[in-house]
Amino acid sequence: MPSRKALLLKRQKGVCSWCCLRFREGDLLETDHNIPRALGGKDEYKNLQLLHGHCHDEKTALDMEFIRNQRFIKYMDYINQTLAKSNWLWNENDFLIVSDNKE
Repeated sequence: MPSRKALLLKRQKGVCSWCCLRFREGDLLETDHNIPRALGGKDEYKNLQLLHGHCHDEKTALDMEFIRNQRFIKYMDYINQTLAKSNWLWNENDFLIVSDNKE
C-alpha cells in the first residue's frame, strides 16, 4: 500500500469518510479530495480522504453535478448581463429586436 494511503488510513482510523463503515481486507480504496480541485481545493494532505471505491464514485457524481450547476449559473449570469446591455424593442410586426440606438 502506498504511504499516502497508509497515512490516510491511520488518520481516519480505518473508517471511510463517506459511509462511515470500516475498511476491510480486499476493499478498493480511493484517495479523494474533500474539496474538489475544480472548486479550488488543493492537492495537499489535509484536503485528502480515503473512500471505498463505490463511495468515491457516489461523491464524484455529486461533486460533478455541483460543478456543472455552478458553471451553468455563471453562464446564465453572463447571458443576462450581455442581454441587459442591449436595447430591446418591439417592431411593427410584433417581433422583439435589438436596436443599435441607446435611447
